[in-house]
Amino acid sequence: MFLLTFLCFLCGFVRSSVDEYRLLQSLKENYDHFERPVENSSQPLDVHVRFLLNQILDIDEKNQVMSILAYVDYNWNDYKLRWDPKMYGGITHTRFSGDEDAPFKLWRPDVLLFNSVSQSFDSTYSSRLIVSHTGDVQQNPPGIFRFICKIDVTYYPFDKQTCFLKFGSWTYNGMYINLDFLLKDMIGVSGSRVTVEPQRSEPDSQTYYVNESIDLQVYMKNGEWDLIGTPGRRVVTAFGDDEYHELYFYIHIQRRTLAYGINLIIPSLVISMMTVLGFTLPPDACEKITLETTILLSVIFFLQMVSSTSPPQSTAIPILAAFFSCCLMLVACSCVFTVLMLSLHHRKPETHTMSPFMRKFFVEWLPYVLMMRTPDHPKAPKAKVIDKSIIPIHRLSTFMPMLNLPRPSQTAVPLKPRSNLSRNACVLNFARFCEELMSVESEIGKMLEKLDDDTKHEMLRSEWKFAAMAVDRLCLYLFSIFITVSTCGLIMPHITANFL
Repeated sequence: MFLLTFLCFLCGFVRSSVDEYRLLQSLKENYDHFERPVENSSQPLDVHVRFLLNQILDIDEKNQVMSILAYVDYNWNDYKLRWDPKMYGGITHTRFSGDEDAPFKLWRPDVLLFNSVSQSFDSTYSSRLIVSHTGDVQQNPPGIFRFICKIDVTYYPFDKQTCFLKFGSWTYNGMYINLDFLLKDMIGVSGSRVTVEPQRSEPDSQTYYVNESIDLQVYMKNGEWDLIGTPGRRVVTAFGDDEYHELYFYIHIQRRTLAYGINLIIPSLVISMMTVLGFTLPPDACEKITLETTILLSVIFFLQMVSSTSPPQSTAIPILAAFFSCCLMLVACSCVFTVLMLSLHHRKPETHTMSPFMRKFFVEWLPYVLMMRTPDHPKAPKAKVIDKSIIPIHRLSTFMPMLNLPRPSQTAVPLKPRSNLSRNACVLNFARFCEELMSVESEIGKMLEKLDDDTKHEMLRSEWKFAAMAVDRLCLYLFSIFITVSTCGLIMPHITANFL
């Protein structure tokens, strides 16, 4: 009994295989895979395309290339592949090989990704073709698509990008293939099942838009990018006398900024605050050079990080790169003025004299605008004060001939005449005293010249120092305004929108 049951089951299995074999042999008869499968050759063949996005693999901002893993679902009807299931054991579906080197091949539309940058251009896997008894043919080849995507990094890392895939037939125009979307029962961005109706500008227009063109039922979220929309567009493009149908699948994405906020935004803000603190130090302080040099190297490092991820183009510059460039310029200016001030302390006054225009601008106008009080210059004894406190010894030589004669006095009592010896000794001593006073006057003159030179040197150095303080104060105000405006106007709105 058991053996009889097994034989009956085996016969039924063999019968089903025979039915499928007969079906395949029947379908292969008089079939040519070069023939366009349409009963009326003057009518176009309808080919519907559904695009199923699986994962966003990578976005190369440097080379402006996007890589995704997706499945392309092609559907058309082949009138030569129809049969009655009752004649073939109830078989409703069968499958054919999709390899190019298969012994038997079916007709397939030569729909390709026009903006592909893959080495083989068509990077899809040759999957099998599913054929229904009604003649409907479906092929769903998976593939890793690498295509051109114009990246706009103006608001990096708070940017939004729009990439598109352009599909179309390579050799068939609109008279032979009517290429269109397959938009039934798709999973949209919100996660719900949607049926999208085309938005036509004109009732009979062949070009139209759809809100959702990509099926996301197998989509896996990306850790760096958020998918915010997948609109589509069907375009009929004229080339000469022929019209070609093209399908555009758009991918709207937004960059997730959590990792960038921790690794890039917060360090850049801290460095900017340290730069502001560097402007508060005195211009001639050696610690200012050390601090600003460290900040300068940090800014260059973060600017290199931003530049390494930005595409080499001049049409758009990241705001963050412009921010770091301004920081770099202001810090470099402060370092230059600080080094200049330190070098002026070791130079002679005549080698670093300040021009009248520079003195007018840096010592008078700029401090006045910045509401800075002009410091007192170093005080030194004036030559006029010393001249008034010391007898003009050089005038004593005019009185020397008169010292030999006594000076008469009308009111004084006549004194006893002195001896000639005592008078000569007095005159000699007085002359020697006058010579010593003249030598003292010469030494005092040299001291006055040296004191005057030192005073001028100190005044010039004080002016340069005050000019450096004014420039430092100007950089402090400009940099504080720049940090406040850039943070409140550019960075904070994006941080609030992404984190709150």
